[in-house]
Amino acid sequence: MRSYKDNEAWSRINALLPESFQIAESNMPVEEQWDWRGNKVHLDRYPNPDAQYRIFLHHGVGTNGRQLNMIFGHKMAALGYDIVAIDNLGYGETEVNQKDITYSDWVQLFVDFINYETKRDRKKVILYGLSAGGMMTYNAACYLDNVDAIIGMCFLKNDNKTVAARTSRYPLFSTLGTPFMRMLSAIGFKRLLNPMKLVSKMNALVNNKEALKIFLNDKSSAGGWVQTQFLYEYMSYKALIPPAEFDKCPILLTQPDDDRWTPYELTEISLKDVKAPFTVKILEGAGHYPMEENGLNQLIYYAHKFIQSLEQPL
Repeated sequence: MRSYKDNEAWSRINALLPESFQIAESNMPVEEQWDWRGNKVHLDRYPNPDAQYRIFLHHGVGTNGRQLNMIFGHKMAALGYDIVAIDNLGYGETEVNQKDITYSDWVQLFVDFINYETKRDRKKVILYGLSAGGMMTYNAACYLDNVDAIIGMCFLKNDNKTVAARTSRYPLFSTLGTPFMRMLSAIGFKRLLNPMKLVSKMNALVNNKEALKIFLNDKSSAGGWVQTQFLYEYMSYKALIPPAEFDKCPILLTQPDDDRWTPYELTEISLKDVKAPFTVKILEGAGHYPMEENGLNQLIYYAHKFIQSLEQPL
């Protein structure tokens, strides 16, 4: 089984976090594999058989499951939640054994995993997503029969021209990228690999310059490459349920206020007129991938209070 024991990038970033957020050697997640269509999907768990809620963590296009456990998962586990972070196809320590990878595959894999876990051990379902993982949780929730809440650091509707322009490394790519990727896919280059750090504004992933260098050189996260067909779908995907009709569960946005990649107004555009109860909490002084102690403490506090509020009548 592929393991984070063989990936030093996460531990180097872990050492740069505030001491209170560093994962100690005595508190490592349990690593597992889950088979999905022949792929060996890596799971990073903090199991709690007695927990009422299971929180499913999904990374973005510049992070992986372990990196989410570092800033969120292990702290929420300490508060009594059952935690599982997933590495989707092409990221983290997941072993990919299929030739084609699309954004629709990402959505379906995540949905299938949540359903599998819920059937195996029924707990209430909370979805947490960072960066592109925020909209991934929304897209997955559209297909779920049971979902109790969503927590996201941002929500990006990439088929919106303004959102695409603000999040692309080069604004011209947001205009020409989708038709160009569609054309390449149609003429036989759908599996052509593209470095995400040249496509998206990955240089704004984290505000810590030392950590950013580590991220950008880590092939399991910000240094990863994705197929042309994945990029095309990622930039053109339309949710099964538009926000104005989405009322499956409450949504919490924990927005870093020093996010230099996806500021609050992009979520405002993406979830405009969302029907579900929608709460916004600002993480003071925090970057897109927050490493700042005050912002991280606020993230845990707001997430915990939000989940506790689910027990109260709305």
